[in-house]
Amino acid sequence: MIKKIQFWLTVTRSYALPMSILSWFVAFCYSITQNGNTIYGIISLLGISLAHLGANMFDDYVDFKILPKRYDEYNNLRLENAQEGKCNYILNSSMTTTQLLIISIIFFGLASLIGIYFTIKVGVGAIIFMCLGGFLAILYPLLGRYRLCELAIGLIYGPYIFGGVNYVMTGHYDWQTIIVSIPSALMTVNMLYTDTLLDYDLDKKQNKKTLANYFSDKWDSLDFQKKLLSVTYISVLLSAIFDIVDWEIILTYVTIPLAINLLDSLKIFIIDKKAIPDRKFFEYFMENWDEIVEEGSGAFMLRMYQARNLMVCFSLIFGVVLLLYSS
Repeated sequence: MIKKIQFWLTVTRSYALPMSILSWFVAFCYSITQNGNTIYGIISLLGISLAHLGANMFDDYVDFKILPKRYDEYNNLRLENAQEGKCNYILNSSMTTTQLLIISIIFFGLASLIGIYFTIKVGVGAIIFMCLGGFLAILYPLLGRYRLCELAIGLIYGPYIFGGVNYVMTGHYDWQTIIVSIPSALMTVNMLYTDTLLDYDLDKKQNKKTLANYFSDKWDSLDFQKKLLSVTYISVLLSAIFDIVDWEIILTYVTIPLAINLLDSLKIFIIDKKAIPDRKFFEYFMENWDEIVEEGSGAFMLRMYQARNLMVCFSLIFGVVLLLYSS
């Protein structure tokens, strides 16, 4: 049973699910302060999560189809220019690409049913937000050819999720959700940016255009990430300036050491991409760590976990402060 659970966690790339859950959480907390329907908010989380996991599987399906392949010295099929562990469950025949595509479509279908339910119960705005987010999620694997992945993630995890959750919970659209969504969206973009910085060389070989490899070298890319995180923390103040929440929102700044730790870890990676620094006492929730190290993707996944856990801590504090100290 445990192995089956671990298998599906791998297939769906569930380690990234907090991107959706925590974005939803902040939007949910804000919408509660606007007398939103709690039950509808919880149901919306199910729809968002299903769509996210479906998109992850569809992304793997497209990557496996388009990435060049080779056989190693042991006659095992391998993906060229891909991180260790990428699509392993297909390479070792645990699942076929057809099965992966079908399951992805099922997940999208279930998410669509929830969107239709909200359209009937709340209004046509629900289906609009669902279609906007779903359209970008399906296009996501192709947007990397045009340096648009970060923009897509910013829109999905910013105004689309926040606007959609707020709409189904309150029955109307509130422009202030855009202000509230900015820090959360930027922190999610930071998680994607971490991924693309780690894949800087691989993406170059695949002719995949990302914001990270727009820069001439990885040090310049890292310098941009420092600016991105700085803007993220500054944008937190907008919610207080627009009188959406009290100034207790600066409690999110207690996560700054986690951001600094991520940047320091990325410096080490740039120097030696196989280096796995000793984990700090606060670097918790790194599931399946032993298996990840064994398959050779520890250096990559350590930084992804660091970026994810930064987002988790930041969003939890942001959401709770919104809930307790809204103006």
